[in-house]
This record gives sequence, C-alpha cells and structure tokens, in this order.
Amino acid sequence: MSNFQIFFSLVGIISFFLGIVFFFIDGMLLWSILFFSIVMILVLVKVTWNVAGWAENVTRKLGED
Repeated sequence: MSNFQIFFSLVGIISFFLGIVFFFIDGMLLWSILFFSIVMILVLVKVTWNVAGWAENVTRKLGED
C-alpha cells in the first residue's frame, strides 16, 4: 500500500472510533454523525477509485489491437 492509502486508512479508522466514542458522550451526537459521515465518504471514494482502476485495466483503448 502506498503512503496515500495508509493515511486515508488511518483517518477512516480514527474517525470511526471517534464517532463511536462521541455517540456515547452526552451532547456530542452531531460530532458523531460528522465522523461517521467522513468514514462513509472515504469508503465510497475508495470503492469508486477501485472500480475506475478496474474498468481502465479491463477495457480496450480505442485504436489499439
């Protein structure tokens, strides 16, 4: 894994745990929702990035045999 992917993995894991912790602290529900949203956005970007890379590798380029 590249350093780029490691950084975003760590951000996702830390955000997930902060979301859980803030969920149980009184008055921190909006922060919890924010951190869970960050995790979901990072997961969606990662899946989209993988699909885009897969499609580029599988499809033929126009004009190439």
